[in-house]
Amino acid sequence: MIIPSTRRMSLAIVMAALSGLLLVPNALAAAPLHDGPYTWDDTYYGSCGSAFDVRLDTHGWEAFTVWADANGDITKVLYRVRAPHDVFTNLSTGRQIVVRGEFQEIIERVPGTDEFTKSISGFRYLINDPGVGVIFQEVGRIVYGDLEQTIVLWQAGKHEGVFDADFDVFCDFLAQPA
Repeated sequence: MIIPSTRRMSLAIVMAALSGLLLVPNALAAAPLHDGPYTWDDTYYGSCGSAFDVRLDTHGWEAFTVWADANGDITKVLYRVRAPHDVFTNLSTGRQIVVRGEFQEIIERVPGTDEFTKSISGFRYLINDPGVGVIFQEVGRIVYGDLEQTIVLWQAGKHEGVFDADFDVFCDFLAQPA
């Protein structure tokens, strides 16, 4: 499947770019750096294994705020996303699902380490089946002990997709009869 990590790739790219500021002491220490909002209106193609191909029509916006200490080391990142109406289409059958997302991620350095925690709040994935209603929810707040989102420290809400492996359901929903 193609998409659940796409937004995280944007965050990784921004983190890498901002880490260049670490070479300039005090570059960020005075005030947080605000970046964005950036908008997108894109189409992506992928596949659900060998079963069928998928098209994603997506639009929305994202913005970043970055804090650093006096040495210029990043201590916190706030990443905000609004993706109000992404449409996944099974290109073999025409079946579609609508995915909405409105959330924020907060990445914070664990004091005295190079490790970070990540909290996500809002609705990261809310999947609607036209004519049926909500069929999948990843909503509420969840705190991960790592950036790869493999260690859950705390959660509240309805989490049907805590880990990336859980997102095979996108393909499962698209495989159902149109």
